[in-house]
Amino acid sequence: MGKAISGGQARSLIASFSVDIPWDKIKVDVQPFIDLPPDQKGKLFAAFIENRFRLTINNSKLLLTKPFDPTEFLGKGWTVWKGSADGDGLTGERDVDPRSETLTEIELTKFVFETCLRTKEKSIDCEEKIRRLKEKKSDLIRFGGNVFLAIWEDYQENGINGALEWLYQNFGITFLDFSGLILRDSNGWRYVLFLLRGDDGTWTWNHFWLGLRYAADRPSACCAS
Repeated sequence: MGKAISGGQARSLIASFSVDIPWDKIKVDVQPFIDLPPDQKGKLFAAFIENRFRLTINNSKLLLTKPFDPTEFLGKGWTVWKGSADGDGLTGERDVDPRSETLTEIELTKFVFETCLRTKEKSIDCEEKIRRLKEKKSDLIRFGGNVFLAIWEDYQENGINGALEWLYQNFGITFLDFSGLILRDSNGWRYVLFLLRGDDGTWTWNHFWLGLRYAADRPSACCAS
């Protein structure tokens, strides 16, 4: 194992990034990366350096080839919630982020992990988190069932070589919910889908009742709009 990077080496790397890279010849939209939270940008740079300055990302793009059907995936009685959160969920507009449903692919490096916690908050009511995502974080696309299904099927096919393990190794992610799709069960309760990494390294999916609270380590999966 090599030694930790020294302060002098870190300054040399920063200087090299500033001076040696032909920025004017790179034809790529860097704004999505610039807009990422600082800790995510730092982790991506760290992963790049730890990989000896080679960026190799397995499954860097997830093709979303089919829509998510709650009844087919969860069983009889499960539907998409309709109308306001205080209604019966049976009438009105579908409670989804339509921008997620239009995605055909999403790059792992563009994932944003949003908790919506304010300063000194350690947990948040689930419905309040959904409200903040919709109102305060409207610039973020809340991933829905189509992204959830793509990631879950990728895990079933690729396991530790797939997208979920990449998110864990690079960002320490052990939980992701998909708040771009609000579900209704047969009893009229509101839920969101989530993925959870166990202590043994395996991932499972489930649904989270929105009458509970989210802890600080339970972010929603999003991307910049």
